[in-house]
Amino acid sequence: MSLITDTCSPRTMNIQTYSQEVVNLHTHSFYCGHGTGQVSEYAQAAIEQGLEVVGFTEHCPVPDSRWARTRMSYEQMSQYEEDIRQVQQQEKLAVFTAYECDYLPQYQSYYKELKENVDYLICAIHDLSFDSNREYSVFWNTLTKEDLGLYTDLYCKALQSGLFLFGAHPDVFAYNYHTWDEEAKACSKAIIECAVSEGVALEINANGLRKRKVKTAEGERYAYPLLPFWQLAGEYPLKVVTNSDAHKPVEIRADQDKTFALAEQVGLSFVSYSLQDGQIQLV
Repeated sequence: MSLITDTCSPRTMNIQTYSQEVVNLHTHSFYCGHGTGQVSEYAQAAIEQGLEVVGFTEHCPVPDSRWARTRMSYEQMSQYEEDIRQVQQQEKLAVFTAYECDYLPQYQSYYKELKENVDYLICAIHDLSFDSNREYSVFWNTLTKEDLGLYTDLYCKALQSGLFLFGAHPDVFAYNYHTWDEEAKACSKAIIECAVSEGVALEINANGLRKRKVKTAEGERYAYPLLPFWQLAGEYPLKVVTNSDAHKPVEIRADQDKTFALAEQVGLSFVSYSLQDGQIQLV
């Protein structure tokens, strides 16, 4: 259901407010190298699925080509952004240009400059290596307790950077860290409390529901969203969003019925979105 408000006072001209049900701000296409489909195909699928606001968030390349295995090339950015401009011409869908950024402090200035030229940025931590020639992905490696500490530190620094609209899949560490132990609790608490302190939303990510389930001592579960993480989040005044994290056009709003059910289960409410003069904000 869409909750749209138009306000026409001199101070608040042309404001539209959308509920989470008709918004997806985490979307990938073939540009990311592990997705399929053209930007235009995602836009068409979004219209067919009843979405009213879509943001494209390809994994952001960086000038030194770090993470090249899982990013578009630096030279492809202009074509990616041009593809989005083409689909922005249609009237049935509000479309935004964005990037999903892995955070390292040395890229702060680069991301800050990039943010000025696109509609928004989101953050995530996919890789735990400081070596530009080596990738240590949270998806490819069994994580240690030390890895979990590094993940937490990087994620919190991203939230504190002031650059990002929301933090994507903060519980993605659970893909290859299968025990809900004191370290996992401490990691989760630190990220949640940092997000609350900084006023940055965290995302319940539906893509984890489409990945292989993981086997743990407590039984089989989804890789993420991690239920204990979000149960803990339910104890805080946390801003929460949800997105499909689509990597195929057909996934543009896939499994979000399950993320809405999860939020209700743990007592969390989703934010709404405000569009004013072409800018999107959480409200």
